[in-house]
Amino acid sequence: MPEVSVIIPSYNSAKFLTDAVGSVLSQSFQGFELLVIDDGSTDETGEVIKRYGRRVTYILQSNAGVAAARNRGIKGSRGRYVAFLDADDTWHPGKLEAQIRALRENPGYRACYTAFTVVDANLTPVKVTRSNRQAGSIEDLLLRGNVIGSICSVLCERSLFETVGDFDRSLSQCADWDMWVRMSAFTEFLYLDVPLVTYRQHAANMSRNAPLLERDSLRVLRKGFDMPHVENRLRSRRRQAFARNYMVLAGTYFHARRYGDSVACAARAIAMDPWQFGRLTGFPFRALGRLMPSDPA
Repeated sequence: MPEVSVIIPSYNSAKFLTDAVGSVLSQSFQGFELLVIDDGSTDETGEVIKRYGRRVTYILQSNAGVAAARNRGIKGSRGRYVAFLDADDTWHPGKLEAQIRALRENPGYRACYTAFTVVDANLTPVKVTRSNRQAGSIEDLLLRGNVIGSICSVLCERSLFETVGDFDRSLSQCADWDMWVRMSAFTEFLYLDVPLVTYRQHAANMSRNAPLLERDSLRVLRKGFDMPHVENRLRSRRRQAFARNYMVLAGTYFHARRYGDSVACAARAIAMDPWQFGRLTGFPFRALGRLMPSDPA
């Protein structure tokens, strides 16, 4: 039995797959199985994977979205641990080895994640993104957003999925955040402050659907605060968490040039929590001020 099941969901990502698969096959820790879930691709994904023979398990499904592809991979996996890698991202050769060692040395944890390097389309480094944790996993995830960052950095026990269930297929942009919130009721997340993942920025993944993000993020918070495991001290900060999220959405709408929606979200955030006003310092006030009279909330 493999120690780790690596799951790569892919949809029309043939041009990136060689980098992703190669970074898994070159891991210093070799006790893994690799599953590529083809989510109904219309490009050469199948042909690319066939070149690897038995080293890669190829599973084709009708297009159903990345959450469904990850769920299919989990159901087909056999390892004690599960790790995810997006088809356009890569791993450092020592990624699995470092995380397996860390979990063995810290038996109280059932999940581990790392820092990651943001790169451009050609894998040229842009910046390192680290997790600035302040409290326990469930508190940070509810009050400060998806502090885990890239799903490609996570290694977790497969048994956790048997406890918390599948990725929520109805969440288009926040299914990973929702999963970590649910898992955090059963384990702390061990953080390794070493960038062992590359997150590739390119045209296809840099665009965000702001209204969809608003819908999904609010649903994650509602689900999270309604969990029976959430302590009353956290429930009392529910309004603060929603206010913070609305301010984040204000920035997302602003960058999408939907200024009316941006103002509406910022106003709602401040109404819920006046301390959120300080976060407006990151916004370009002049542009915002020009647009407010003609683009009402």
